[in-house]
Parts: sequence; C-alpha cells; structure tokens
Amino acid sequence: MHDATDMDLLRQYAGGNSDDAFAALVSRHVNLVYSAALRKSGNPHAAEEITQAVFIILAQKAGRIPAQTILPGWLYQTARLTAANYLRREIRRVRREQEAFMQSQSNLPRQNETAADETWQQLAPLLEDAMGQLGDKDRAAVLLRFFGGRSFAEVAAAAGVSENAAKKRVTRALERLRKFFLKRGVASTAETIAGAISAHSVQAAPALLAKSVTAVALAKGAATSISTLTLVKSTLVTMKTKAIVATIATTIIVAGITTWLAGFHFSQQPKKAAPDFAAAGVTFPIRLANAASRRDAKDPLFEIGSDPDTRRTTNSDPAIHIKGPLPPPPDLPPNFSDAALQKAGESSSAYYVVTNGSPLLGQHIRITGWLKSSNVKNWAAAYFCIYDGKHSRFSRFDSMNGGDDRPILQGTMDWQQIEFVTDVPDEACALYVGPDLYGPGELWGDDFQIAIAPADAPITDDRRWRLTSADLNTYSETSDFQTKHDGHPTVCLAYTGAGAAPSGSWGFWGIKIRGADVDKYLGHTVEWSGWVKIENVSNRLQPTIRPWAFDPLAGKPSINVKDKLAGGNTLKGTKDWTQFSVTCTVPDEVNHLDTAFILYGSGRAWIDMDSLKFRIVK
Repeated sequence: MHDATDMDLLRQYAGGNSDDAFAALVSRHVNLVYSAALRKSGNPHAAEEITQAVFIILAQKAGRIPAQTILPGWLYQTARLTAANYLRREIRRVRREQEAFMQSQSNLPRQNETAADETWQQLAPLLEDAMGQLGDKDRAAVLLRFFGGRSFAEVAAAAGVSENAAKKRVTRALERLRKFFLKRGVASTAETIAGAISAHSVQAAPALLAKSVTAVALAKGAATSISTLTLVKSTLVTMKTKAIVATIATTIIVAGITTWLAGFHFSQQPKKAAPDFAAAGVTFPIRLANAASRRDAKDPLFEIGSDPDTRRTTNSDPAIHIKGPLPPPPDLPPNFSDAALQKAGESSSAYYVVTNGSPLLGQHIRITGWLKSSNVKNWAAAYFCIYDGKHSRFSRFDSMNGGDDRPILQGTMDWQQIEFVTDVPDEACALYVGPDLYGPGELWGDDFQIAIAPADAPITDDRRWRLTSADLNTYSETSDFQTKHDGHPTVCLAYTGAGAAPSGSWGFWGIKIRGADVDKYLGHTVEWSGWVKIENVSNRLQPTIRPWAFDPLAGKPSINVKDKLAGGNTLKGTKDWTQFSVTCTVPDEVNHLDTAFILYGSGRAWIDMDSLKFRIVK
C-alpha cells in the first residue's frame, strides 16, 4: 500500500471495508493533523482528542469525498474546524479578555529557542489562522509543498495543473501568508516563512496515537468518549453549515442583491441580544490609556498621548489627547501645501480582542465613548473597525467622519457622547476604536466601552448605505415614498447647498461589500445594474464599482481599477427612469468593494433600490 495514492486507499476503505487501507491513511497523515490541533489548542491532550475526532469524521464521510479532493488539505481544514469547535466548547466564560488572549498565546508549546527558530516561534501561534485565510487550492499547495515536503512536480500532479502553475500558486500563497504575518507584527520574507514551516510545521504524534485513532475511527466512534462524539457531531454540523452558506452565496450572485441592499436602508434585522448581559447592564471597558497610533508611523504633524490633567469623571482614566497640526518638520516635502496642512489628520486607537468563548461573539453591540474638543478648525470624531484575523481584512468599519453623515465636534465643545452599533462576527476577532482629529485643534477621548445593544438598534457601520460628501451639509439623502418606480419607494440624492454647486462638489451614496461576501467576486468581471431618474443634474450622476485593498490600520492604497458604464450613457441633465449597467473586473487582492452613486454638482437623482442587481458576468 506504500505506492497507493490517498484516494486509492480511501476508495479501498469506502468500497471494500479495508481496515489496512484506512490504517495506512492514518499513518500517513496523523502527524499533520496532530500538529495543527496542537498549535490551535495549545494542549497535547486536546490535540489527541481533536485528532481522533478528525479521523472518525474521515471514516464516516469516506464514501462521499470527491475523487479530485487533495486529502491533506481536507484533513487539515477539518482539523482547524474541529479545533475551533473544541475551544468553543471548553471556554465557558471570559476572564478579562485581553489577558486570556495573551495567556493562550503564552501557553502554546515551544521548540528549543535558538536564533534559527525565532521566526517559527513568532509564526506558530498564528499559522492556523493564516492558513485559514487562504483559498482551498492555495492551502492545499502549501500543505503539499512545505508541510508534506513534496516537489513542485508532485504538487502539480496532485492538483492536476502544470508544474509552472503549481509554482505560481505556491508563490502567491506564500506572499499572502507573509502579508498576514506582517499585519500581526511578524516581519519576514516569503523564503524564511517557507523554511520555517518546512522545518517545524509537522511534528511526530505520540507513538500509540495512530493505532488508537485507527481503532476508534474504524468503529465509527463507538469505542470513544461522549465528549469526542459531541465534538465530531459539532464539526459535522459546522462543515454542513459552511456548505449551505456557500450555496446561499452562489444563489445571491444569480438572483441579485435587491432585497439585501435595500434592507440596509429601509429596515434593519440585527441579531437578538444576549438577555443576561443586556438586562444586567454588563459593559466591557476599552482602555484608551494603552492606545497607539493606528498608522505604522505617527503623523509628524500631530502629538498623541495620555493627558493626566484631563478626565471626564473622577473615576475615569486619564484622557487620550491629540493635538495638531504642529509646525512642519524640516524633512516634510516642500510641496506639502497649507491647504493640505489644514486637512491633515491623525487618530489614536485601542484594541479589544474578542476571543473564542467570549460572550460578545455573534452579538449585536453598542460601542460608546466620550469626546471633548478645543479650537477644532475642521472637524473631530471617532472611528471603529473590526479586524477578521482569519481572512486578514476588516469586516466592519465606521469612521463617522470625512464628510460622513455624523460629524461630531467642531470648535470648542465639552464632553459629547458618541456611539457605534455593529455585529460582532461569530469567530475570534480584534476590535479597534478611538478618536479622530482632522485639521488644527485639540481632541480628548475617554471612557470607551462595549455593551450588548437592543435587538432593534440599527447598525452604523459601512455595511449599510451611507452618505458622504466633499463638504459637510451640502448633499442630502432621503427616502421618497411619493416618487416610485414599479411601485417601489425610492431614495432621493440631492445637492442642498446655496446656489449652484461649486466646482469639485460631490455627494457619495454607497455601501461596502466586505468580508466573505467579497471573496466570490475575486478574479471575476461583475455587473451592477438598476434604474435611476435625474433632474437638473449639472455635472453627472455616476454609478460606480470601486475595488479596494485598503487597510485602515496599515494605510494601504486603493487598487487603480476603472469600471465601465455600459453604452457610455451620461446621466446628466433631466431624464426619466433610465436603466444603467456598470461592469468592473475585480483583482484577486481586493478586500472590499464600494458600490455607489456619486452625484457631481447640482441637481437631484432618484434611485430604485429594489431594482439593484449585482452579479458575475465572467
């Protein structure tokens, strides 16, 4: 059986009840599964139980695994899901979440710490989350090449592609892993990461584990504990749920996003709040005293620090203080204009880790804080974002600023409360929040905290449609129940400034497609279509699709990709109901998409939100 492929052995077991074939599969891959489980759980006993559950699942599903499956990739992904379910089951309550998070990292098993192993010591606690953000094909390629020590020719044969294609797939996956680790403070080259994974990723499982796993799996779990069978059941449910979600996502592409998009404007359907925490008024403080600039390097024009002389209440921590712009340093570019100086900005952010087992997982939450300003010439506000470490991107973002619909502070104002409402993902994530100052002045932030929100509290983050403009209070957006299209109420986007709109005026009415919703569009050409009506539009109404690879913490630039309005139809002047169609090719590195209507200049535009469709055309 040494020369038989994984799928040959699996078919021998599934079709002929060959215990020897299954034992050979366990022997080949037990180290891979055990190593992944150990890194994820940080507990050798837990890793053995997870490994046993994974092979029970393999035995149960053997006859239904497609022939083209790369089995190491399937086993690795099943190990990740099973380990996640194990941690969810075991962690019943959170004890000071940031401390729990750091403790879980420190408890991970370590190799002998030599200079050569330093990179691996940094990568190991993050590896499973990093691998999880890769696509199935890229993950399988990395597993075969570096976890399994296969040649590129063997990787190509297993994947059914050319050797050159296999090399490109591995190179692309390594670069994504490098970026993932870099965002978490691990700076290394792709080559070093590859070497570290090759040398350390797979370690020997306990000597008798393969035999015990084989015996239990062949008995379909009959000889194991109730605890392990519960773990098997929960993982099978997770696998089934992920398959259902994938099917639903495909259906949404075909059917369009009519109700999905419109619902963010006309109604909200947030998750049910956790009654125990909501009723008891339990809050989760965020200590801004530990905040740091959200950029890799602080803006040299601003000062950020703790102000021991300013507290909102006697029980508050010292407030965070932002002051600027300062006199430009000597090395500032000579073309840095005074206008740019007046609009320059800086932020302070604190992070809050939502761990596995946290009562905040999957909850509808409200984030509140307090801001105070002095001589703010432009504006000041706050922002928050939720970072999805599994996919290395932001799944929620709310700036409140930049001409958005909720500007907060201008001039000198005493303490004002701000709030955000959002949904926490179902998996561990990091939440960043803090004050923002744009232009000259001073801003203080204090007493930021999280609480469970009422179920009917509408979200404020950028998964809803929102209005942004070049200058505050120059454009409006209203629901119009009198002007209808096909019986549907519409949204009216209008210039509300005095007189004709000056050159450069614009209002942006749009929504962002984030998180897993954007993955299905990567590498495809997409079309956005719908019906609009315009009146006295002096410049133009522009429906647009904008791919972005913007990371608010790292300050990455957007992707320079142009969309195309079908037929070159210029939406200008006055036109009755007109159908538009915009197409755009979405690059692989995109992490979110803007779909928006931009009204340039004066005039009004009506949008039938129920007519909007977003689909893959190529």
